[in-house]
Amino acid sequence: MRKIVKPNHWSQSSVHPVFQLSVPIHNQEFVVLEGDSDDALLFGPGRSPSSFLPGDCGTVVIHAYHHFSFLQNINLNDQVILSDQMGMEYQYCVVDVSIIDLSKDTIIVSETDELKLVTPWPFDGHTKDTLRYVVTARKYETYQN
Repeated sequence: MRKIVKPNHWSQSSVHPVFQLSVPIHNQEFVVLEGDSDDALLFGPGRSPSSFLPGDCGTVVIHAYHHFSFLQNINLNDQVILSDQMGMEYQYCVVDVSIIDLSKDTIIVSETDELKLVTPWPFDGHTKDTLRYVVTARKYETYQN
C-alpha cells in the first residue's frame, strides 16, 4: 500500500510572506514569500534575497514558476502593485519584456526603483531549462493606504 504524503502549507515551512503582488488588469493576486529556492517557489512567488525590498531604492526581483504563466499576456504600461505589511503600496508600470539565458546572463539588480518578474520560458517548458522570461516595471508612484 502506498503512503499518501500531504504537501505542507507554506505556513509550516521555513518561508514567510513579505508582501502582496497584484496585477489588476489580469485579475492576478499573490502572496509573495521571502526566498527564491525551489522549495519556496513550490508554494508561490518568492522575492530574491539578493534584491531590494519595495521600500528601498533598488530592484525588487520576484521569481515564480507556473504562478506567473499570465505574464505571457502582459503588455507594456500594465500596472503591477506591491503592498507591504505596513500598508504601503508601490505601483509599477511595465516598461520591458525580455528572454534571457541564465547560463550566459544574470538578472541585474541595481539601485534603480524597478521590479522584475521572472518565470521559466517557454511557458509550457520545464523549470530545469535556463531560459527565463523577465518582465521589468518601473516604480512610478508610492503612497500609503
